[in-house]
Amino acid sequence: MAFYLPLLQSRFKHIEVGDTLTSLWSGCGSIVECMLDDESCVVKAIKIPRYIHHSKIKQSEFALKRKQYSYSVEYNFYKRYSPFLPSTAKSIECISAINNVDEYALVFKNFTQHGFVQAGSQHVQAILKWLANFHAFNLNKPANRLWQQGNYWHLSTRPDEFNKLNEHDDKKSDIKSAAHKIDKILQTSHYKTLIHGDAKLANFAANEQSEILGYDFQYVGAGAGIIDVMYFMTSCFNDEQLHDSADEYLAYYFTHLKSALTIYQPAINADDVTAQWQKLWPLAWADFYRFLAGWSPEHLKINSYMLKQVNTSLAGNI
Repeated sequence: MAFYLPLLQSRFKHIEVGDTLTSLWSGCGSIVECMLDDESCVVKAIKIPRYIHHSKIKQSEFALKRKQYSYSVEYNFYKRYSPFLPSTAKSIECISAINNVDEYALVFKNFTQHGFVQAGSQHVQAILKWLANFHAFNLNKPANRLWQQGNYWHLSTRPDEFNKLNEHDDKKSDIKSAAHKIDKILQTSHYKTLIHGDAKLANFAANEQSEILGYDFQYVGAGAGIIDVMYFMTSCFNDEQLHDSADEYLAYYFTHLKSALTIYQPAINADDVTAQWQKLWPLAWADFYRFLAGWSPEHLKINSYMLKQVNTSLAGNI
């Protein structure tokens, strides 16, 4: 019997298991279509193996605990945060979040039955607007039972990748020497919000009206909103597109951030939030580069636009 059936049986009377849509990262479970009490649902069934098989990640107790905690964070987000999100920044609807020790079953309404599909390149602006509203709504909110530093690549959670970096004689152009200072500046941003933490195109759904739903909140936690925007752009645009359009899309995000702040945070100076996060733009890129350079130095996301932002960060002596 599948491990998640007893979890479902604790909440639902009639269970029909359908197709397995996909397996989770490195054997951590699966996503399964189900009919639960006659409603079409999708279940994210999670059980962390004792050994993670991944070509680029060294198995360690540290790495295992990081992955285990990521699913605990996602569970807490859907139980404690997602029901209160505004209509302009909603997540997929979680009907039930079930946990027993190291096993989880997150039960979602099947968004494909409600007019939503996987988001595509035509939804870039709509997702940037979603991010702006998500960040504005959650500005200055505590990250209780979430990551105290959101995203999956920040320095304290990636010691193995950091140790793989080579040091350069010229400390002024050495990302390894600058890494801790970059991390500290990002962490101590005057304005912090909840960031999605894995805001790639693949983690959003859209309908014909370009309404957006976010999902896969394993790395949601405290941070500067600009970090999500940087990471989102790496998932949408190649090098040429970044050079041509990144500034335009960044301005679009900030326009909607200001608008959303006037709604959700009227006592906060929206211009100051924008100015502070704008300064962090090259640093967010440099921080992500530090992770990629230690994890997969030939990664396609390491391109000339990213390196330009890295050089801007280092040239400014951080």
